[in-house]
Amino acid sequence: MTPNRSRLLVVTVGFLLAVAAIIQAFGGGDSSDPVDPETVSSSSPQATSTADSEIESTSVAPTNASSTTVTPTASSSPSTTSAQYPVTSTSIGEGAVRISGYGPEVVTVGDEWSGYRTAIYRGTAPNSGPIIELRDNQTAVASFGYSDSAGGAGDGGNWPVQGIRWLEDTTQGVQEIAVTASAGWEIDLLPDAFLWNQQIDAGNSPESGDRFLFSSEGLTFVGLRHQGVGDFMVYNACEGPCNEEKTYWLIELNPDCGITAPDLFVKEVGNPFFEQISYQDPRIGSARMWTVNVALDSYDWLQVLTPCEWTASYSD
Repeated sequence: MTPNRSRLLVVTVGFLLAVAAIIQAFGGGDSSDPVDPETVSSSSPQATSTADSEIESTSVAPTNASSTTVTPTASSSPSTTSAQYPVTSTSIGEGAVRISGYGPEVVTVGDEWSGYRTAIYRGTAPNSGPIIELRDNQTAVASFGYSDSAGGAGDGGNWPVQGIRWLEDTTQGVQEIAVTASAGWEIDLLPDAFLWNQQIDAGNSPESGDRFLFSSEGLTFVGLRHQGVGDFMVYNACEGPCNEEKTYWLIELNPDCGITAPDLFVKEVGNPFFEQISYQDPRIGSARMWTVNVALDSYDWLQVLTPCEWTASYSD
């Protein structure tokens, strides 16, 4: 073999060995340390470039993918609402309880229901209800509150729904409270004399001539005039000495209210229930838009149902 051929052979073998070593290092055999794909995607220039391309391709409509897969805010199903805003029950003292929730709910009540004599209800936002239905064996025995439209600016005014109801004997078998609402709400269930005791414990007592007004604020001792929102009741008894003749109550609704006349109910002495009176009733002294004057005998009750803001005043 000539020297030139010998040198060529050595070079060729060296080249082939170098190629084999390179193949073994980069592509041959199983690796004992497998590569983490997350590490590759974060460190590899090619992976980073690919991820950037995908972001650019989806950023044409970024909100569509996000709202569909991550934030199910478009859903209005009761199950989604219940999961986000669970119903809570909190003691507010002296045997009273406050039930709070959001949106439509059905709440089961227990044997303690018979100990409650008053319900105060409030919506947390205008134009959102609630309507509250008391059920006995899935049959409605009483309902109160207002729908979304009745609480809106075009009808009931821009005030949250609120009010008060006595729980009469006919509601003592209630098993469920069904609430229809589109925002937050709360219901206070109060035992007998709770509102009176609340005022006395706070150091408040009626002054001579005061009447008694019950609303979502609780019991108020009214000295001629009071302002509030929502359903309320007047007990036309006064802290003596006072005139035992008729008392004339003037109910004025806020003119921004689309409902120009409240519904009126009277419970006379000896009658266990409120009875609705028409605007032709002789007890209606005068009535015009947003204003009505009602004559009450001593110890009569007047119930005024309206979602609006109001002012109540009286004269003998």
